[in-house]
Amino acid sequence: MRVRNGLRIGMLLVSLYLVLAVIWWTWSLIAYGVRTVELEKAWLRRDYQHMETRLSLDLVTNRYPGQQEVIWNGIPYKCGLSQLFDDINENEHHLQIKIDHNQRLSIFGLEEQLSAIDKRLRTNKTKWLGEGLTLGALLLVILGLMWNNLNRILKLNQQQTNFLLAVTHELKTPIAAAKLAIETALRKPEPELFERMLTLSKQNMNRLAKTMDKVLLATRLDTNIAQPSKEWIPIEELIEESLNQAQVAPELMKNIHLDMEMRLEILADKSMMATALQNLISNSIKYSEENCVNINVKTQVGNERCTIWVKDNGIGIEGTEKKMVVKKFYRVGDEHTRARQGTGLGLYLVNQIAKMHNAQLIIEDNTPSGTSIGIAFKHQDFRME
Repeated sequence: MRVRNGLRIGMLLVSLYLVLAVIWWTWSLIAYGVRTVELEKAWLRRDYQHMETRLSLDLVTNRYPGQQEVIWNGIPYKCGLSQLFDDINENEHHLQIKIDHNQRLSIFGLEEQLSAIDKRLRTNKTKWLGEGLTLGALLLVILGLMWNNLNRILKLNQQQTNFLLAVTHELKTPIAAAKLAIETALRKPEPELFERMLTLSKQNMNRLAKTMDKVLLATRLDTNIAQPSKEWIPIEELIEESLNQAQVAPELMKNIHLDMEMRLEILADKSMMATALQNLISNSIKYSEENCVNINVKTQVGNERCTIWVKDNGIGIEGTEKKMVVKKFYRVGDEHTRARQGTGLGLYLVNQIAKMHNAQLIIEDNTPSGTSIGIAFKHQDFRME
C-alpha cells in the first residue's frame, strides 16, 4: 500500500510539473512575441521620424532642385518631384511619400504597417495558444492513459498478491490438517479414532479439491474454454445439487429455508449453475456470524424475469464494495488479517456464469442485515414445469 501511494504521488507530481511546463512554455512564447512586436513597432516609428527629418532637410537645403511647388508641414517649397520621389521611395521600403491635389506632401504606410504588425501578433497568439492547448490536451490524454495503466498494474499486482496469499492459505491449511489427522491416526490406531481422522482428512481433501476446481474453472472461463451445455432443469433439483456441493453441515441445514413460488425450470448448464448457487450458499454461511446462520433461498417471478435469491443475515457488503466483489481475486480487507477462508473467486465465478447464461447478477442489502444476491433469468430462459 505504501508503494502504491508513493507511485501515485510521484505520478501526480510529474503530471503537475509537465502541465505547468506547458503553461510556462505557452506564456513565454506569447510574451516573447509581444516583446518582439513592440520592438518592431518602435523601430518603424523611428524610421518614420527619420524620414520626416530627412525630407525636411532635403527640402530646406534644396537637394532636389526644380520648379515644382510642394507644401510640407504647411511651408511651400520648390523642388524636383521626380528626383525626390525616386530617391526617397527607393531607399524606404516600409514608408512612402505621396502628394495630393493640393500639392501637399505626406508620408504614408505607418498606420498600415502598425495594423499589419498587430494583426500578425493576433494570428501568432491564436496559433501559439492553439499549440499550447493541443499539446496540453495531448499531454493530459497521455498522462491519463499512463495513470490508468499504472492503476491497473497496481491493482493487478495487489490482486495477484491477494490471490497468492489466499491460495497459499487455502492449500496449506487443508494439507496441514489432513497430515496432522493421518499422523494422529497412525500414532493411535484405534478403530474409532482412525475412522474419525480419516473423515477429517477426507473433508480437508474435499476443501482442497474445491479450491483447485475454482481456480481451474476461472481459468477456463477467462480463456472461453468452458462453454455451457444448456438443458431445462427444475430449480428445486438445481438447489438440491448446490446444497450437496456446498456440503452444508447437518446442524446448519435447518437454518436454510427454501421458498419456491411455483415449480419452475430454467435453461442452463446444470453443473455451472449448481456451482454458482453453491458459491452463493457457501458465502452466506461463511460471512454469517457463528450460531446466527439464517439463509433463505427463494425464487421470484416478475417483470418477465425469474430470479433465484440467496439471502442471509450476515455481515453484509458495503455499498462501495458491491461492484468490486465480482472482480477476480477481489476480497474486502487485508489478506494478512482476514480470518475467513476464501480465494476471491466465488462471486467472480457466479458473475461470469450468469453472463454466460444471459442472466444478471443482483447484489442488494437484506433487511434488517446481511446481503441478498440474486441471479435473474430472462423470460425465454425459464418456464413452468
